[in-house]
Amino acid sequence: MAEHAHPDPIASKLEIQEVIFLRARAADRRDVELARRCYHPGATEDHEGFKGTAEAFLAQSQIQDTAKVPVMSHAVSNILIELHGDVAAVESYVTVHAEIVGERVLDVTVVGRYLDRFAYRDGRWAIEHRQLVFDTSRVEAASPRYWEAFGLDPDTLHFGAVGSDDPLHALLRSVSPRS
Repeated sequence: MAEHAHPDPIASKLEIQEVIFLRARAADRRDVELARRCYHPGATEDHEGFKGTAEAFLAQSQIQDTAKVPVMSHAVSNILIELHGDVAAVESYVTVHAEIVGERVLDVTVVGRYLDRFAYRDGRWAIEHRQLVFDTSRVEAASPRYWEAFGLDPDTLHFGAVGSDDPLHALLRSVSPRS
């Protein structure tokens, strides 16, 4: 094992943090390809009762099920990274808000932590193993949307969407180099 996998520990921590944020974006925007890029090949996931490969998790997870989970929003914070050569132990706090559609519509909030083992391989940091730890949660009957409760005109608002219809993609196109 190398003494230091990356010559700059600060750059390593920033790269790891970026992967964690990209993985959250991938879940919320339902971007399976982006999610796959956050893991090394053969990575594993221990998440909501699922234990197996990250690839298998992504294939069956809520990231794919927009009918049952039309809204999902991850907020990741308190990212603590311990570097040990070409591996890192990472603890990240996560709050997830989701709308779950079943017999009735539920508003769900889950607060927990990701315990990630990252590895530096092939010139990049990526997740080797992720474990989700639950700290608390709350489930309530769905309430009116903010804009409905306060009489805002939805035609004047910007709404998130799954895939390339999300306003993020217009922003990214506006700043990307022209070919």
